[in-house]
Amino acid sequence: MAHIEVKTENPTPSPQWLKNAVIYELNPKTFTSPDGEGSGSGSGTFRSTKEKLEYLKELGVNTIWLAGVTQGSEFFSGFWTVYAMVTPEYPDEELGSVEELKELVNEAHKLGIRVIAEAVTHGVIFESPLVQKHPDWFRGSEWGMADFDYSNSKFRQWWIDLWIKNTIEFGFDGYRLDGPNGVSSFEQVLSVWDEIAWECRNKGHEIVIMGENSRYHIRQCDRDNFSHDMAADFSPNPQYATMQISCHDEGILMGEGNYYALRGSRFKFGYCAVFGYNIPLFMAGEEFNANVHCVSKLQKKIYDGFETSKEIDFYDDNHDTPAGGWLLGNRLNWSEIDLPTKKEMLEDCKKILRIRNENSDLLHYDRKATNILSTKCIPKSGSTPYIRYNAFGQAILVVGNEGIEERDFVIKIPLNEMGWKEEGEYKITNLWTNEIKIVRAKNMKCLKVTVPGDYNAGEGYGHTVLKKFAR
Repeated sequence: MAHIEVKTENPTPSPQWLKNAVIYELNPKTFTSPDGEGSGSGSGTFRSTKEKLEYLKELGVNTIWLAGVTQGSEFFSGFWTVYAMVTPEYPDEELGSVEELKELVNEAHKLGIRVIAEAVTHGVIFESPLVQKHPDWFRGSEWGMADFDYSNSKFRQWWIDLWIKNTIEFGFDGYRLDGPNGVSSFEQVLSVWDEIAWECRNKGHEIVIMGENSRYHIRQCDRDNFSHDMAADFSPNPQYATMQISCHDEGILMGEGNYYALRGSRFKFGYCAVFGYNIPLFMAGEEFNANVHCVSKLQKKIYDGFETSKEIDFYDDNHDTPAGGWLLGNRLNWSEIDLPTKKEMLEDCKKILRIRNENSDLLHYDRKATNILSTKCIPKSGSTPYIRYNAFGQAILVVGNEGIEERDFVIKIPLNEMGWKEEGEYKITNLWTNEIKIVRAKNMKCLKVTVPGDYNAGEGYGHTVLKKFAR
């Protein structure tokens, strides 16, 4: 889907906590399985999700995108999803009660984890009581649903009041906007969030707005491919952007399969995402290289009539099997983390996030406050090393290795370009091993670095990170 830049008239400032946000997407129905598959769409609830918050805290996550809160249906692909929304007025009963949702958010906040909830902006299924009660609030149809009419003043005010109420009642820290992709224009849909965000802010609830395919504060998929030259790709604008690793829409109209993008790559997770300058956004299970177990109700066919709709242009068509492969419908099997290779991946991801969290003075996501340079490398690497530094004599070098074999590189640290002295000595700390070396400035022009291969557990995890302090 194309990315759209839309400017609203009066957006709120971006929340400062985005500077260190690490976002983890989860579908509460499939994230946990207290009753197995339940009716075939997963059996996760707000309560069972709350029981996993300590795990997320230990992982190093500080923001969760809760991809399912309001009442959903099985209209899309035969399994439950919030995107086939019945009404946004209250939580889905299958997920839990109002009080259980409040308890989930409150417990997350106690652990320092923010909660971004889902707001489906384009409409509801035709069977929704809202369509019967307020037919004048709807106009046209995309995705086989009744589309909201944002030119209707009564609907707009109801929508604004609803999300202000939800923010205050549940304590949400922001919203991911599904779409906007209905018949109303992007400008009409996003403009209401100016009023919502400002009123929430005035009431002491600053929120972040993350659009799916258009930007407010951030956009869900500002970047969804893996860079091989982070410094060359850098821009200070916008101030905050995301690096989406896997999109939950992967696999629509395709047969069963594994549609995760990471699949055990420490290089992609570290060099391209966590240690870079874009807010990392990854899906539940990527941290331990989960296998994909699609819920049994999930079918490849999205809905009757989809085959002739214009939305089909967004996806690949694959007729191999009637079973669906939608990554959103992946039910995690938590027993997998006891398997040696998956446990190793989990521990590596924890360490990558711990290093980032312990060095947030440099490894942050405020692009306007980012200093980054490429470094020369012999022999040339498929991924150019980069160095992030500040004006206080601190820097972190990231050298990637996407191959499976260990490699040696000689790196030239660009001291002059960084404004650092080319004399004296520097203290270098390997952040994986905590090994400290003292290196003379002249030798910073030919710094030898050994980088283990990707996909392998052990020191290095597919890249080496060095922190240097001027002395």
